[in-house]
Order: sequence, then C-alpha cells, then structure tokens
Amino acid sequence: MSKVRVLGIGSPSGDDQAGWLTVDALADCGVQGEHELALDKLDRPGASLIGLLEQADWVILVDAMQSGDRPGRIKRFDQDAWPGYTQGLSSHGLGVLDALSLARAFGILPPRLDLYAIEIALACPGDEAGEDIQAAARQLARHIAADLAAASR
Repeated sequence: MSKVRVLGIGSPSGDDQAGWLTVDALADCGVQGEHELALDKLDRPGASLIGLLEQADWVILVDAMQSGDRPGRIKRFDQDAWPGYTQGLSSHGLGVLDALSLARAFGILPPRLDLYAIEIALACPGDEAGEDIQAAARQLARHIAADLAAASR
C-alpha cells in the first residue's frame, strides 16, 4: 500500500484559501483506492514543508499562485517542470518552490510529486475565496480523486 499525502497550502486570506478548499473538496469526494491517504491543510508552512515530504510515496501539493493569468485557472507542475518555474507561486516567506528545492538538495523528495496551482485574484485577510476559486478547487479535487483511483488499479 502506497502512502499518499495531499497538502493544501494557503492562508485565511480570500483566494489564498485555494489549497485548503481543494483538500476540503477532496475529503468530500470520498476518495477510494489502495492508498494510505493523508490530507493536510497547511498555513504558510515554509521550511516545515520539507519534513512532510519524507516517508511518502506520492505527494500532491496544491497552492495559490498569482502570475497574471485568469483567476481559477489550474496549472500542474511535475518534478521536471517546477524547478524552472520562478514566478507567481507562493509568497509565504520561504515559499513552496524554495522548500522543494531544499528537499531536492537534501535528497528527500518522494518518488512522485505533483504540484498544482490555482491562479488567484485577491488575497484579502478575512475574505471568502471567490466563486471561480471555489469552483476550481472542486474541479481539481475531482481530478486528484480520479488520479488516485486510477493509480489503485
């Protein structure tokens, strides 16, 4: 049985909740399969993200990004793509890409790591995420659930 971790990264600031909303929607999907599945919502984890990557066979990270694209657009970065991506993803001090780069340098990346980002508009403290972000989070959760089911076959 493979150990899969889905990590929703965000904050309680408007659209920046995209990762959290995706984890919530995935939990509501009733994911089935032959995986030991852990779902976590993280508030700007910084370097502590590195320790969460260990001892997992597959890590799926979901974060918000601001690159000027249409809010609600979902982007996927695999292990070959994310090291070269330098704009728009996470601005939480030590960001997701910085933590992943450190984990790679330490040799502790999981065998499979999928990084998803949902393009956001506003990250205002105390606001709810916009409808386009909520819809994108539900869509991404369905996609992840389908990937998990397919990997169990």
